[in-house]
Amino acid sequence: MAKKKLAVLVLGVVAVVLLTMAGCASKKHLATIEGQKIRLDQANSRINELQQGNEALDKSLQDTKGMLDSARNENLQLAANVASLKDQITALEGTKAELDKALAAGKETEASYQKKVRGLNGLIGGLKKKVADAEALIASKDAEISALKTSEASLKAAAEEQSKKMAALNADKDSLSAELNKTVSDKKRTTLILAVLLGLAVILAIIGFVRGRKRSAAA
Repeated sequence: MAKKKLAVLVLGVVAVVLLTMAGCASKKHLATIEGQKIRLDQANSRINELQQGNEALDKSLQDTKGMLDSARNENLQLAANVASLKDQITALEGTKAELDKALAAGKETEASYQKKVRGLNGLIGGLKKKVADAEALIASKDAEISALKTSEASLKAAAEEQSKKMAALNADKDSLSAELNKTVSDKKRTTLILAVLLGLAVILAIIGFVRGRKRSAAA
């Protein structure tokens, strides 16, 4: 009878020890898992913020590139216009030179010469003003292009920095995910081991109990 009580007592002690170990291990794993989940959520939140920032940067960069292309095209058109105006001025000045020769050769009267020259001077003056205005616009566009290039370079640098941060955060996220998976796996393995040990303890206690009864019956 005493042996039976001892077997039951041993079984109870072993069960309590194993259950206590299982509870402690479970609490420890749960705390670790919870902490890792919080860190993983924080990493995901930061990644989402950076993704939104990247989208805004990409839009700003595309807008800047569009404005830069537009400003360059306008400058090309202005330069072509200035070249055309200067060609016209050269042609008109050539006409004036021909009039000078005609006057010297007596082929033009003074009155006719003055009238034609005044007309040519008026045309040349108007064209020169257009050239000056166009060149001022070109200078303004050059300054705008320079500012846009600086802005583009700054946006590219910011985008590259964001990409580096994204890569680092994704690496941290992968590492955290791996740690979380390992912790969950360790928890399952520990629980299984403790369950097996508890089962073995029960089986051994039952075997001992049965043998004790047989010995008592034999006596």
